[in-house]
Amino acid sequence: MPTLMPTTEPAQPQTPTIVPVQPQPPAIAPVQTPATLPQENASTGAGVQVSSGPGDKLFPAISGNYIVWVDDSSASVQLYDSTSGNTSTISDAASIPLELPYELATDGNSVVWTGESPQAEGDILFIYDIASGNLQQVTDGSGAPGFPGVSQNYVVWIDGDELGDVYIYDITSGNISTVTADPYLQLWADIGGNTIIWGDNETEEGDLDIAVLTLEQPRTRLLGDSGDDGFPDVSSDGNYVAWINARGNQTAVYLYDVLAENMTQITSESANPDAVAVDGNHVVYSDWRNGNLDIYLYDISTGVETPVTQDPYQQTYPDISEGTIVWMGNNTGPWEIYTAEVPGGPSPAPVQTSLVQLNPVPAGAI
Repeated sequence: MPTLMPTTEPAQPQTPTIVPVQPQPPAIAPVQTPATLPQENASTGAGVQVSSGPGDKLFPAISGNYIVWVDDSSASVQLYDSTSGNTSTISDAASIPLELPYELATDGNSVVWTGESPQAEGDILFIYDIASGNLQQVTDGSGAPGFPGVSQNYVVWIDGDELGDVYIYDITSGNISTVTADPYLQLWADIGGNTIIWGDNETEEGDLDIAVLTLEQPRTRLLGDSGDDGFPDVSSDGNYVAWINARGNQTAVYLYDVLAENMTQITSESANPDAVAVDGNHVVYSDWRNGNLDIYLYDISTGVETPVTQDPYQQTYPDISEGTIVWMGNNTGPWEIYTAEVPGGPSPAPVQTSLVQLNPVPAGAI
């Protein structure tokens, strides 16, 4: 049973030093239709099932040796250690996870999720320390947190009014600070290395773009093509951002190199992707090109796409870390969690970060 710790009160407000600037158009590389490698035993699918028991296992996330998911039968967050093969429950009756996508994340040290407590009026953001087993609240239940991400010492999420703003929590100090405070819509926050990302409609057209903010360069860049850009993911080292662009009934995966500041469309619109993740040298995504959801792997350095699953079942919500892919699939009827190894070796370890001064939020404001 995890130990529940009280929320730490943050410091008093200070003038923020991060101010969004006008969108900076990135360099856009031409569409690259990836070469596709055949998959052996495609009729039976691929992957090793790591979950078991009654009910559906949903929305997995992976970092290093740890995989987490939501178990709908027990209304709990499950933590799987691939080294030992053990699965444990890390939530309790006062931290019931929401059974929704993009509400659970891990960086291998901590697990964060949006959940409910019978004693709270609203949702709460929880954080679990894997090494110590301590579980604590980041928010106090008075707000509407969602879309959390975690990397090293920091947690980011969306909270506030119906439009929402981006907040960041320093795990060491317990301080909560604002990243955005504007009248625009923000969704799908995430953090990796020194890079914070989210979906944002701060454009003249009002469509969603992907906002990218690095801690070394406190300026916001808005990325995207025509149409809505959403469901972003950032690599653990903060070097790559991947997302899905939707124009009418067509969707495609885009990739942004944070260091080189260029953007590339890596699938054609006919692929119809519905979820994407990036880490190290690889992008993974699920799409409908065969009439059902399958998982594909894209090698950033070679531009080669390889199918991970090709079968009559549904596989979706993939994630990737250090050469291991994880996803949820209904091969046996209920949704279970599967993994598969990819070539290329482990990703480099994330860089250590130091947070620039943001705008602390008064105690009780969230």
